[in-house]
Amino acid sequence: MEILTFFASIIAVIMAVISAVKMPRKISMVALFIGLISTAAALSGDAMSILRPYEVDEWKRVVFIAEAIMVSSLFLFTMSFARTEGLSSSGKLSKVLLFLSPLLIVFCIVKPVESFFYSPEFEREKVLFLENAGYIFNLCILLYSVISIVNMEVTLKISSGVKRWNIKFMVLGIGVILALNIFYYSHALLYRSLNMTLLPVRSGIILVATLLLGISLLRYEGSDIKVTVSRQMFYRSLSLLVIGIYLLGLGVVGQGMRYLGPEVGRNITTFVAFIGAIIALTIILSEELRRKAIVFISKNFYRQKHDYREQWLKFTGRISFKHSFEDLLESIGEGFKDAIGAKGVAIWLQIKGNRTYSCFMTDDNDVLHLTPNKKMLEFLSNEQWIINVRDEKCSEVVSDNKYFLEKTKASLVVPLIQHAKLAGFIVLREELADNEYNFEDYDLLKTLAKQAASVILNARLSEELAEAKEMEAVGRVSSFIVHDLKNAASMLSLTAQNAEEHIDDPDFQRDAIRTISNSADRIKKIIQKLKELPGNLNVEMHRHDLSICVKNAIKEMNVNGNSKITYKETTSVRTKFDNSEITKVISNLMLNALEATEPGGQVTITTGRDNNSAYVKVSDNGCGMSREFIEKRLFRPFQTTKEKGMGIGLYHCKAIVDAHSGNLNVSSQEGKGTDITVFLPLIE
Repeated sequence: MEILTFFASIIAVIMAVISAVKMPRKISMVALFIGLISTAAALSGDAMSILRPYEVDEWKRVVFIAEAIMVSSLFLFTMSFARTEGLSSSGKLSKVLLFLSPLLIVFCIVKPVESFFYSPEFEREKVLFLENAGYIFNLCILLYSVISIVNMEVTLKISSGVKRWNIKFMVLGIGVILALNIFYYSHALLYRSLNMTLLPVRSGIILVATLLLGISLLRYEGSDIKVTVSRQMFYRSLSLLVIGIYLLGLGVVGQGMRYLGPEVGRNITTFVAFIGAIIALTIILSEELRRKAIVFISKNFYRQKHDYREQWLKFTGRISFKHSFEDLLESIGEGFKDAIGAKGVAIWLQIKGNRTYSCFMTDDNDVLHLTPNKKMLEFLSNEQWIINVRDEKCSEVVSDNKYFLEKTKASLVVPLIQHAKLAGFIVLREELADNEYNFEDYDLLKTLAKQAASVILNARLSEELAEAKEMEAVGRVSSFIVHDLKNAASMLSLTAQNAEEHIDDPDFQRDAIRTISNSADRIKKIIQKLKELPGNLNVEMHRHDLSICVKNAIKEMNVNGNSKITYKETTSVRTKFDNSEITKVISNLMLNALEATEPGGQVTITTGRDNNSAYVKVSDNGCGMSREFIEKRLFRPFQTTKEKGMGIGLYHCKAIVDAHSGNLNVSSQEGKGTDITVFLPLIE
């Protein structure tokens, strides 16, 4: 049976390596890596103790140290895994225990192994009797395991929908390991002994747990009788029913195992108990199975498929009191996704000032630059009906928009109507539960869409009002600029007056030249800032080669001594745009990139075409920007990270791009650099 132990240890090591390679370098993943490695070491050490009973003292010391590391690492993992606030979201007790956990490792190293256990007949009985140090050690292991499994329960409770679907098997895998620890070490404390004959059972359970972790890592993608029962109570009863069936089955299996002998019976019963628990938890925690149960209950026990009052209150509460437009759209998307159990969602809204639609919210970044076909927009606007890709009534519009619908993995497209006009639409991917949509689903979605459209309109009007108030500040800024110009003019005037008397004085000549030079530089800077203040843009659209426009902008920049710019032309792209305005945009983006990079940094410009758009991409390896700054401040006037900046440049750039019915996309990581891409529609 030691072969099973070594095999389980190897699988645990493999899963540790996969987690280190595939998952992000976060503290929780580092803790998981160490926890799996130490689990493998503990199992292997126990196996060697049985294979070489005369060396049990040496191998058990290795096991104790590995167990101490394992329980400390898993404790750290359960405190930080899937938590937005990381360790700060944990309680004071957990933080104190985390701080004290290294003492457990030191305890195992410092204390002599004889103080942990004694084994008079270990080679024959495979049992170690605990001394005081061993009893305290097992008590600590049990304490950490219990609090760890509570942490995992908290993580699971605060997750919902697709998020729970994503972390389910990770929680199950770690939960199984922790449950095994609770069983094994509580057994040791109860009998004040370590029963090494349980090693095959422990190995099999660890093997199953690591395989569950592997699944998680692979994902990281009649008569009219009325029954009135509370839905939530029914779902809880369903969970209790599953657990009751499991316990009944466990009792039957345990009774049958009595005929196979106490040792075999205990081992097989223990193994079946854990496997049954894993299956029961998988059923209870499965979002897909939960959705199927809800659909089945709603169809067979209720007149209405949906509890509209509950859905309305939940959706209203979700979208209330949001601090930003981005948070509001994310809440709306989550509300639609949870309402019918969709796997994903994306929201397209009409861009201000033109008739194009852009993706404002999605959980799949690959669809950000997709643009819908005019026929689909006309269908949604004229019919004001939900598009179901599997509905024959929508076959024509689905056929005309096959590329867009396939790329977005759309199952339903829900229009957002404001004042009888199409303000946008919501794309919902397939359901977690395989369910046929009917009029009740459509009624619910249309009701939610009406509220969502109203809230989005109010949020946009609020943003426009805020921007209008911000632009009022331009007048105040202008007064400061006039004051600076007046100061510069006064200095020049004084210099001219003094020149009549002191023009022949060399010292005066030097001071006059310095004053004139400084005043000229100040006026140039003021003029440049005035040029960047956005107003009403009138773009003159003519057909140009985008690559030539970029080359001219780079040439002008390189004349001023900026040799860090590299241009990569993938293909020549011709479309209609205002050459002078787009040149301003490219020059401003290049200047920002140059200012963001160190002396040895590099700025790369790329042009090409993507689907129905031409693009210019400016990339640098500079300081980068935080996600919060990009989402909430980057394109607002007078918001800047530069010490002497006015915060007008990128606001002006976005106004120019919007006037071209284009899109400006920003991707940045602090300390790594920034990519800013200007998308312009391809106009033949």
